[in-house]
Amino acid sequence: MNFYKVAVKAVNAILHVFILFKVKGKENIPDKGAFLLCPNHRAFRDPVLAAAGCHRQLTFMAKDDLFDKPFLGWLIKKLGAFPIKRGRGDAAAVMAAIKIMKRGEPTLIFPEGKRVAKGEKAQVNPGIIRLAIQANVPILPAYVTGNTVTYGEPIYYGDYAEQAQNADVMQSLTDELMEKIYSLGTVK
Repeated sequence: MNFYKVAVKAVNAILHVFILFKVKGKENIPDKGAFLLCPNHRAFRDPVLAAAGCHRQLTFMAKDDLFDKPFLGWLIKKLGAFPIKRGRGDAAAVMAAIKIMKRGEPTLIFPEGKRVAKGEKAQVNPGIIRLAIQANVPILPAYVTGNTVTYGEPIYYGDYAEQAQNADVMQSLTDELMEKIYSLGTVK
């Protein structure tokens, strides 16, 4: 068994005992093939909860300065994270994500790009929709809060490939995606 699977099993056991971890919408997670797992991001633990609730092994896009921290950098690399330089276009990170997904591996990316306080909404760059189109994968929206992660139904954007350079269309699709993600927080 690989390091990722052992870590997820251990974290799952801890989460179920100490915080009564709940997973909703698990049936929406594709059993095979790549997808972009796109959860909201409010707390440091969000990547842990989003991954622990998913039965698929994920890769992660993470801000580059996390890789500079001695233990954390080693750990996230071991768990399949790759760096992105935030605040500017990072073509290398985008190409890495596409390459990973072309191999059929799901990837977790926080569309907000940073933690956003409860009740606030971030202005999200439409790059996430373009990435899904370029990699030809669905986006799996998710909402993480407290002790619960909720996965929504996969969203396919292939029909918008010819409009990928239309900024207004891409921003509209991005806004709709974020509303879908936030609405999962109200699922009972």
